[in-house]
Amino acid sequence: MKKLFLALIPFTFVFPVQAEETVIRMNVNLVCSNLVGIPYASDNFSDEEWEKFKKCVAFFKQYNGVYTD
Repeated sequence: MKKLFLALIPFTFVFPVQAEETVIRMNVNLVCSNLVGIPYASDNFSDEEWEKFKKCVAFFKQYNGVYTD
């Protein structure tokens, strides 16, 4: 039995598998409004919260929808 196992090892092939692409769609405005702490689609926020919101949106937009490992 041991001889049979050793004889099969050289014939074992490893085929590379291409990683599948994963698409994640998200509403950046909704995410940033939750992170900043302002109501989504509201105009009830301060100037400071608006600046934080704009920075958050700019952060996510820099990836342009593409992220790779």
